[in-house]
Amino acid sequence: MEDTNPYRSPATASVAVAVPDAGGRLYRVSGIVLGTFMGTPLATGWLMSRNYRALGDHARARQALTYGAIACALVLALVYVLPENVPAMVFTIPQLFAASHIAKRFQGDRIAEYEASDRTYSNWRAVGVGLLCCLAVLVVLVPLVIALALAGVIE
Repeated sequence: MEDTNPYRSPATASVAVAVPDAGGRLYRVSGIVLGTFMGTPLATGWLMSRNYRALGDHARARQALTYGAIACALVLALVYVLPENVPAMVFTIPQLFAASHIAKRFQGDRIAEYEASDRTYSNWRAVGVGLLCCLAVLVVLVPLVIALALAGVIE
């Protein structure tokens, strides 16, 4: 039976609202850039994902991690395609500028708020995350390269 009470407020769809962690901390923009320097764009995605989680935005946290992994794969593919005499800085400097710009653009205001209240992680922690991301990339990449070389796909 349909309820036709004219005084009842209309039903609306519930909207998910991002609620920050009470004791959450964020990585600074400088930490995100340092993590990127140490550990590829995968570290950028991971650090920004952790910031989004601390801010309560889990959907964007998943997106940041996905985009970081895609960017890492693209950089590694670019390294393979370009000639060997291209200097490493050609890859590194754009990654650092991109990480800085993306972090400022999407999280800069919130990071500044957390910095003002001294609720940010140490940049050393971001460097550690970057090194762990670099290790993760190597753990995946080295066996892949060996398999491709044994299969005769690459020299």
